[in-house]
Amino acid sequence: MQKEKNKLNFAADLLTPRVSAAVMSIPEIERQRINEIRLRLSKPLSCTIFSKEYFVTPTGRLTNSPQDGIIISQEDIAVTYDKAFESSLHSYQKEIRQGYITTEGGNRVGFCGTAVLSNDRQSRVENVKHISSINIRIAREVIGCAESLYKRAFADGAVSLLIGGSPSSGKTTILRDLCRLCSRDYRVSLIDERNELSNSKNGIPCNDVGSKCDVFCGYTKYDAIMTAVKVMTPQILICDEIGSEDDLRALRYAINSGVKLIATAHCSSLDDLKKRPVVSKLIKNGCFDMAVILNNGAASGTVKSISKL
Repeated sequence: MQKEKNKLNFAADLLTPRVSAAVMSIPEIERQRINEIRLRLSKPLSCTIFSKEYFVTPTGRLTNSPQDGIIISQEDIAVTYDKAFESSLHSYQKEIRQGYITTEGGNRVGFCGTAVLSNDRQSRVENVKHISSINIRIAREVIGCAESLYKRAFADGAVSLLIGGSPSSGKTTILRDLCRLCSRDYRVSLIDERNELSNSKNGIPCNDVGSKCDVFCGYTKYDAIMTAVKVMTPQILICDEIGSEDDLRALRYAINSGVKLIATAHCSSLDDLKKRPVVSKLIKNGCFDMAVILNNGAASGTVKSISKL
């Protein structure tokens, strides 16, 4: 439990004193379950617990009434945004363009506002100004949460596993613990594009990802997967949130090289998972042996079903 408290403390450190005080005044049993802290300009502060969003009063009471919530000011937004980027916005242009950054403690800070587009034909996002909303997703390192899944799926040796679930169903938390478990017995390459799984600082993972794990942090999935297979000879390759055509090409290359895969994808059910264009192609190509669907809400982080593919 101490690790979870630390994650929330890291998030609270990004807030202005009055907003931080409100969050840290939430009763402990509820505070420990917070998944997200949301700041919306000129609107009430809110927290998400088990996929349900509550407003937060100045005294830390959770309520469904927006009029009772502490109102977020321009200063609250500006301070949190500046702290997330360590007061060095010019050093994080890639993160600004993609709309999120992983901060100390492994929490992911997402934001939106007014996009500044490039002048080329692609009109890519070059910057974001007038930040209006910030969402701090609390990283939960739950040691042992994947033990039963690992024992069941890997009873006869390494397998390729596809983990599906809706947002906040615990996919990343399960994946992180599976990495820890797998790398006790196998060489693992962890593709940690957003640094949410390992929370690496100066090349050292702050989260427990196991003793035989090589971490590719900040790479694109395609570059990381291709490099990992060529230079680290993994037995298992682990990555979060697959779905692009580049993912498809790289993962096919890994499978054809004899590497087992563990990956996650957004879905509401097994049928929904099979309808995802890239995922369906990987399934049809025999890239995965099993599919795991996670529960959500109060049961998030637990297995709803395991199916052979």
